[in-house]
Amino acid sequence: MLRMDKLTTGAAYGASAGSVLNGILNAYSPEQWNAIGVLVGIVVAVLTYLTNLYFKIREDNRRDRSRNEPDVKK
Repeated sequence: MLRMDKLTTGAAYGASAGSVLNGILNAYSPEQWNAIGVLVGIVVAVLTYLTNLYFKIREDNRRDRSRNEPDVKK
């Protein structure tokens, strides 16, 4: 059973979060949000490229090590 104080606490936190979000959204103009979106997109693209590059290098190193190991059969 839901107690009344838990319900009011949740409502207060929700209203506070909504107020903060509204303040953040109104702090910038639509043009500024467009610029922020472009910059975030570029940063995410670069991070994706670097992550892919890191794992490709690891894969290449692993493949090279497996080719250079002698074939040992028991």
